[in-house]
Amino acid sequence: MRPGRHSLLHLLLRTLCSLGGGSLLAAWDGPAQAEWSAVAEQKTSYTTDAFQFSSARRLRLTEDPSQPTVVSAEKPEDVIWEPALEVIHSTPTAQGKNELSVKAQGAVYTNNPIFNHADYRIQDRFSLDRATSVLMRYRYVPNLFLGPNFERRTGTRSIQEERVSSHHWRAELERHLTESLTGTFIGRFGLRRYNESFAERNTKFWTIGPRFDYQATDWLSLMLTYLYERGLADGHEQTQFADDVSYYLHMVSAGAEFRFNRAWDLGLTYVHRRKTFTSGITGDTHVDRFDATHQGIAELRYHLSTAATAMLSFQYGKRTSTNVLRDFQDTIVSIGGQYRF
Repeated sequence: MRPGRHSLLHLLLRTLCSLGGGSLLAAWDGPAQAEWSAVAEQKTSYTTDAFQFSSARRLRLTEDPSQPTVVSAEKPEDVIWEPALEVIHSTPTAQGKNELSVKAQGAVYTNNPIFNHADYRIQDRFSLDRATSVLMRYRYVPNLFLGPNFERRTGTRSIQEERVSSHHWRAELERHLTESLTGTFIGRFGLRRYNESFAERNTKFWTIGPRFDYQATDWLSLMLTYLYERGLADGHEQTQFADDVSYYLHMVSAGAEFRFNRAWDLGLTYVHRRKTFTSGITGDTHVDRFDATHQGIAELRYHLSTAATAMLSFQYGKRTSTNVLRDFQDTIVSIGGQYRF
C-alpha cells in the first residue's frame, strides 16, 4: 500500500462512523486487550477476644454474617496477622467488561495458633449492559476452629473441639437505577459441615436481600442493606441429640463513605444482626434463644498513590448470646496496607 493510502482509508472509516457507524471504527481499531493485575494486602490486628475475631471480621455484607461462633468464658487477647493476595483478569466486552478473580487470605494468631485459618474465594463479575452487572462468587473456609464445646452424639457430653468448614455460593445483580442511585439484589446459598463430634449441626442455608448505594455528593456516598437468611440443620430431624441449631436471621447494615480529598477517605459502617433459633426439641438449650449483635466499624484510608493505600480501622461489637451469662463485647484495632500492581 502506497504512503498516504492508509491515512486515506482511516479518514474514510472515521467519516462513515460519524454518520452512524461508531462500532465500525472500534472494530477497525482492533479489540481491546485483556489485562492482568493483582492486589496484595496485609493487616495486623489486635483483638480483645480471640474466640470472636473471625466471626466479628466476617459480619459484613460481602463476607459471612451468619458464621457460627462459640461464646467462651475465656476472653484471650491476641494479635492476628492477615495477609491476602487477589489476582484479577479483566477482559473488555461489548457490554462493558468481564472481571475474573481469585483470592486467598490467611489469619495467623500470635498467641493462639489453634485459631489459624484460611479463606479462599473465586468470583466473576460481568456486564449485561452499560447499567447492569452480575457477580458470581464461591467462597471456601476449611476446618475453622470455633472453640471447645460439649458434644451430644455419645451421650457423655464430653468436651471436644468444634470445627466447621463452610461453602458459600453468592450471586448479585447490580443495576444503576439513576445517575446517583444503584440497587443490588443479593442471593446466597451455603453449606456448613462440622467435624464428626458435632455432625448434627451440619446446616444448609440461603440468604436474600437488597442493597442500595446512593452518591449524595462528590464527597459523600451512603449505603443501606437488608438481608434475610434461613438455616436448616440436620439436628431438626435428629431429635435424640437435642441440638438443633436451625435459625432465621435478619441483618441491617448502614454505611457512609466520606472522601475528604484525593488522598484521604473514611468509611463508617453499622451492623445489627438478630439470629433467632427455631428448635422446638425438649431439652435443647437453643429453644427460645437468640443472638443479637450490634457492631460499628470505622476505617480511615490514606492513598499514597494510585497503587498504594494505608489503612487504620477500629471495630467494636456487642452481643447478647444464647447464654445470658456469657454476653460479650469485643474490640478490634487494625493497621495495614494494600498495593495494586
